[in-house]
Amino acid sequence: MVNGLVGRAVERVRQAWVRIALAGVTAVVAYVLAQLLLRQPAPIFAPIAAVVCLTDAPAARGPRALRLLLGVVSGVVVGELAKVVIGSGWLQVGAAVVVGMLVVSLGSINPLTLLQSGIAALLVVGIGSSQAGWTRLASALVGGALALLVSQVLVTPSPTRQLGDAAGTALRRLADGLHEVGSGLRSGSSEALRAAAEDLRGGHGDVAGFLDARTTSDRLARTTLRGRRERAALAAMQRRYDGLEYVHAGAVLLARTAAEVVGRGDDVPSRLVDGVEELAGVVDALADHPRDTDPAAGSRSAHEVAEGLAGTDPESWAAGAARLATQLHLLAEDVDALTDPRRAHVAV
Repeated sequence: MVNGLVGRAVERVRQAWVRIALAGVTAVVAYVLAQLLLRQPAPIFAPIAAVVCLTDAPAARGPRALRLLLGVVSGVVVGELAKVVIGSGWLQVGAAVVVGMLVVSLGSINPLTLLQSGIAALLVVGIGSSQAGWTRLASALVGGALALLVSQVLVTPSPTRQLGDAAGTALRRLADGLHEVGSGLRSGSSEALRAAAEDLRGGHGDVAGFLDARTTSDRLARTTLRGRRERAALAAMQRRYDGLEYVHAGAVLLARTAAEVVGRGDDVPSRLVDGVEELAGVVDALADHPRDTDPAAGSRSAHEVAEGLAGTDPESWAAGAARLATQLHLLAEDVDALTDPRRAHVAV
């Protein structure tokens, strides 16, 4: 249990350390820059704004910075108006916070926007000094603008790399599982095939990670300079991998059917075993080069595997082997849609 907790803690740190380091460096730059530009001895709100914006996921940093600035501007304006109309005091503070948050909610109900608007209005009315609100606004503008520059231009992850890495991880699990299925069929071990089915089922997390990466890469392509440059390549990758979920589902079904067929003692033609191993080799090549437009597929392509299976006569085989052949043929067609973008619509 302790080892598990430590392992999860280390993994969380591994995932967050780049984001944390980036926020720390940007906070220092924002502080110094605000001192130089605003002539403030301690422009604390500039690094706060930078840190708040940059601690989110890469695709969310730009919108987060805009929400922060929207909230601060709204809160300062409402606070100044409230001070002129109703003055300062404990009751006026509450009224300004409520009105500031209500006003900004007309445009956004994001918690960050509401929070920043309420705090800015509170500072202006509560301290009773216009300088407090406008100083906060100026500092937040410096920190937010710097965060936008860093997140949208200077340090932007590649959407195609993110999607390709996620696809490669999912494909690697599929390739390993198909190799296990081929080995289990060749050795006639139903236990090995059941284990392969469980391993493949465990890949649903990798497929979910791929789907998350697809959403994130879409946002990066819309909101960052680098993403816009890679938009065409990203769209081509997304078309290719539209059927990845089908490949995962088909591989799990194939492994379960293979375990059932071998467990009953049915003969499995060597042609089917060879087909599984050849298909595993194709998925291997995809996993090694997930971002290539025409990945090397070994000695045979998935299309050739599918055509070879279509040319067999499964009616002459036992019922279990015939069912296995049908499933392998469908899986080969789904994999073929990943290897050849021109046939990607087949798997949809």
